Amino acid sequence: MNLQSTFDIPEICFQFGVKHAVISPGSRNAALTIAFARHPQIECLSVPDERSAAFIALGLSLKTQVPTVIVCTSGSAGLNYAPAVAEAFFNQVPLLILTADRPPELIGKRDGQTIFQKELYGPHVKAYFDFPSLEDDTDQAQELLEKALNTCLTGAKGPVHLNIPFQEPFYPEKDKSYQARKNIRITKAVPPQTQVKPEQIQEMDKYPRVLIIVGQGHKDSELNESLSQLSRERNIPVVADVISNAQEVTDCIQHQDLFLIQRDSRLKPDLVISFGLSVISKNLKLFLREQKDIAHWHITPNEDAADTYDHLSKTLSCTALDFLNAWNKSDLNPSAEQKSFFSDWQKANQQANALLEGIDPMDWNESSLYARLMKELPQNTDVHLANSMAVRYANVMGIKQKDIEIYCNRGTSGIDGSNSTAVGTALASKRNTLLFTGDVAFLYDRNAFWHNRVPDQLRIVVFNNQGGNIFRMIQGPSEQPELKEFFETDQRSTALHLAEEFGFNYRPIASMEELDEHLPQFFSFEGQRSILEIFTEAEDNKKAYKQLFKKMRDLSLSN
Repeated sequence: MNLQSTFDIPEICFQFGVKHAVISPGSRNAALTIAFARHPQIECLSVPDERSAAFIALGLSLKTQVPTVIVCTSGSAGLNYAPAVAEAFFNQVPLLILTADRPPELIGKRDGQTIFQKELYGPHVKAYFDFPSLEDDTDQAQELLEKALNTCLTGAKGPVHLNIPFQEPFYPEKDKSYQARKNIRITKAVPPQTQVKPEQIQEMDKYPRVLIIVGQGHKDSELNESLSQLSRERNIPVVADVISNAQEVTDCIQHQDLFLIQRDSRLKPDLVISFGLSVISKNLKLFLREQKDIAHWHITPNEDAADTYDHLSKTLSCTALDFLNAWNKSDLNPSAEQKSFFSDWQKANQQANALLEGIDPMDWNESSLYARLMKELPQNTDVHLANSMAVRYANVMGIKQKDIEIYCNRGTSGIDGSNSTAVGTALASKRNTLLFTGDVAFLYDRNAFWHNRVPDQLRIVVFNNQGGNIFRMIQGPSEQPELKEFFETDQRSTALHLAEEFGFNYRPIASMEELDEHLPQFFSFEGQRSILEIFTEAEDNKKAYKQLFKKMRDLSLSN
């Protein structure tokens, strides 16, 4: 059997910038495994659990911003990629998915390890391609692979699925040595150029109160400096959720989810300008959706604008940096009304910050603990926030340190791959990596560590309240008799046995004295990978979190 096309795949991927391949063992994908493992410039990682493998690949691509290749055998293996593929699609992360398959003539005949792999991920990939028969011309295979990789990287980045049928035998012949062809030359797509139109900048002058909202995005100091200039010189409030990585922006608004519980009409904008992906703050979304007569412009060079606030009136086809720089260079000056609007947003943010500063540091509940831990985050660290309460607590408290980079799987907002994604970015960056998670999310993704490459610079804080505490915070499930068993997933497991199994240093924490003793060493990142498991009571957490928002609401009645 001619496997030349298969052995060309890694070299073509490498020429497109691919640095990593995450491979799950199997027979049908044997040729792909061997081809990638033998490529001298692509780092390969073997992960048995395909769901974890795909999320680790997601983390690698989050850090590198180039496609990571994931490789699996035929049958149900590829289905296990689906959660991470969906996350990559909505979070615009490039992945190249290579699923090995049975020959087309064997599909639907109850042959072993066979499912319908054609368009397996439906609309959750940017594109799907059937690889040609391995007996076909290698030029056709290269053309298709180039198309797949260009699709990954052009426009809004995202996952692309390539399904590759293999006839037996799956392995190269004993005396046959395949190598990538020497004359491979690739053709990369050139992204379209976009420009800011002067009239777009001038049109903003008719809106007395302008607000910027930064959605989820990667840390970009040049972009943040441009936002800082708008904040300082044009008095434009910049709302930055914790996942925006815009915490270094001058006077950025970080506590909107807390103070917008007040629904203060003085904070109503005339024009919202947004860019980036999702925002966490529910109160921000509700506040804007409740208003009338608001214009909303979203900046994106891609066709991915979403009507998040129910007021989308214009999409600006350019990069956010180009638009902000053009705005800063314009002759637009802030009106008295804009200055007052900016002041109102700053006062609200400062009022919320003062309330947070007043949290009793000796109270043993998740609100006070997150308030402390967010302040004490070590410098030069990648911080991962698991979904459910971890990312919500961090968003309410805010992260002020400028040298922190923040990650969270907010494309689909699932808990299923938080551990694995953190492992992936840590492997790609070699930076100190810190994950905040709850007991359910942590235990759900335990196979993130079932391989031989778990990085030692990984630290994990597990908040264990014996269940999914978020459901206790929500009015609907919290009022039902089935809350504890069927919504919170009542459980009594800890991280102890997992830590022993996968070589983590482990510290259980049940008091402030224990936290004071062990946190400095934990945050020093010295020694082996570590888990700090903090035990709290679910009802105490609920009361403290609800009380925080009640105090904020009451402040609006007295001021």
